[in-house]
Amino acid sequence: MLRPLILVPAWAFYALGAHSAPDVVLATVLADTGFWCLSAVLACAYVLNQIFDRDSDALNDKGHYLTRGLFGMRTMVAIALVCFAAASLLYQRVVPGQRFPIVLAFLLATTYSLPPLRFCARPYFDLAANALGYGGLAFVIGATGHGDYFADAWRNGIPWVFLVGATFLHTTILDVDGDAATGKRTTTVAVGVRVSAWVAVLFALGALGDAAFSFLERGTRAFPVLVTLAGFLGFVTAAIFIERAQRMGPVLMRAARARASSLAVQWMTVIVALTAVLRDPLMLLLLLPVLVAARAYYRARFGLAYPG
Repeated sequence: MLRPLILVPAWAFYALGAHSAPDVVLATVLADTGFWCLSAVLACAYVLNQIFDRDSDALNDKGHYLTRGLFGMRTMVAIALVCFAAASLLYQRVVPGQRFPIVLAFLLATTYSLPPLRFCARPYFDLAANALGYGGLAFVIGATGHGDYFADAWRNGIPWVFLVGATFLHTTILDVDGDAATGKRTTTVAVGVRVSAWVAVLFALGALGDAAFSFLERGTRAFPVLVTLAGFLGFVTAAIFIERAQRMGPVLMRAARARASSLAVQWMTVIVALTAVLRDPLMLLLLLPVLVAARAYYRARFGLAYPG
């Protein structure tokens, strides 16, 4: 119910932020209280999102716990409150420099789904909230856990903000039909699938350009250039396949563009996770069990190949 695989990108960006702090010798972020506090905040937000998105999730074959009647609304609310309580307790022990960005993350994560703001149903706001939250705040929280790097972390996190924005656009392409049918106006519902796919390419190009500039002008590490280049190529490929899909019949078109967007999202998730593992190998102790357990559970419970 907490959708731990969706936590993986946030974990990865937290780790990249923590290991970006200069002159910091860090064994693993798994020992950071801030890491687990952010996880509890996001888990709470994910449960709330399933509650408020249950209508569109039903059409998009998501949110199975509510849409298939496995759990009632009260159970979901109780789980969200437990996650919030855990985050509140952990918050008392985080590094002081992390407290402000963690509060920002909580406000952004909850207002994303909750009325009246409900950014997830507002074009462009949904994109900004995801890009700044996942790619920005997760990275910043990781960095500020190991020094006073708030401003520098935002500067160094720009490529990840762009990459998350590009990835998010493809998640809205996957859900565009169900979102439109229930009146949920995401960025893709507003601008269309083709525009979203090519805007994702521009975002990825921005990530690559900023990473290259930082490497050449500021002497930062080279690996963001390689990661953003791989992401850019992946999003270009997805956009080309979606462009070709437009010439197919309606059924084949939807299947082809869904396949392209699904691969783009998985591609970026794997790349970012592997990058974080290279910086913090002990993260495998968390990521591998989560991946194996989620895949086995979804196959047994829902007959789904997840992720997939």
